[in-house]
Amino acid sequence: MKDIRIKNYRYTLYLLVTVFGWGIMYPASKHAVSSGIDGYYLTFIRYVLGAFLVSFVLLIIEGKKSYQTEGKAFQLWLFGTIGFAGLNFLTFIGIGFSSAEHATIILALMPMLSMILSSILDHNIPDIKTILCIVLAFVGIILVITNGDFNNLIASSSFLGDLLLLAATTCWVIYTYFANMMITKHKWSALRVTALSSSLGVLSIIAITFIASFFHLASPPSMNALITSGFDIFILVITALVIITWNAGINGLGAINGILFVNLVPVISFIIGIYQGHSISYTETVGAIITIIALVLNNIYMRTNKSSK
Repeated sequence: MKDIRIKNYRYTLYLLVTVFGWGIMYPASKHAVSSGIDGYYLTFIRYVLGAFLVSFVLLIIEGKKSYQTEGKAFQLWLFGTIGFAGLNFLTFIGIGFSSAEHATIILALMPMLSMILSSILDHNIPDIKTILCIVLAFVGIILVITNGDFNNLIASSSFLGDLLLLAATTCWVIYTYFANMMITKHKWSALRVTALSSSLGVLSIIAITFIASFFHLASPPSMNALITSGFDIFILVITALVIITWNAGINGLGAINGILFVNLVPVISFIIGIYQGHSISYTETVGAIITIIALVLNNIYMRTNKSSK
């Protein structure tokens, strides 16, 4: 039982590392885009360099043999495209029609979407306590994002943009399910699944970026924009590595319980805002506390449930 608890703590740490990486990723992305790098090329730069870095780590740790697809190249390409290209491109396009508030709320729907997908594919309905924790965390996130002012949120909505953002979040849920399946069924490491799926998925990112450029939907960034966003690009490339800890944590805690940690991403941004001197309201503080409580309660219940089996 002690070994199980130690493993759960380790998997929880993996997901917390991922959440922190994503939390600092959004401010870096925002600054890079405002500096003149459009969403297409920002995704291009991040994942071309990120896939190379993850692949290099895989070759060093597991050797050349681990870089073989073993007849699963199409699956890795398909789900890598869905996860990496689908999430990023749909998010960047969707947020142009909708708003940042809606994007974050829809991201917080990930646990519910994962629960639905898992229930459909595995014929497995989550425990009522897990469902309640998911709903509680989502309520907390809504309070953080809206500050209790739902009128402004409704007034800024755009149906098309929201659909694209929902599709982006669904893409990542599908990828997460696939990655967890590859790790569990084929006994691949989280590092191997991440490296191979991102390397093949980045081929689609390159193709989409070039097509967007051909139709003048995207344009290469200027040297000045690259220099201005140098540190942001560094953060984005380094945080691409947290997909490894994401896949490892999901494999250990399960997709439904693990994805619940996504609700902490806006909380990390919330903390960064405090550090940057932004004023934080009472409602936002309450929402952040509710989210953290939901995560803690679900984690305690999950460990207790596993240790009793």
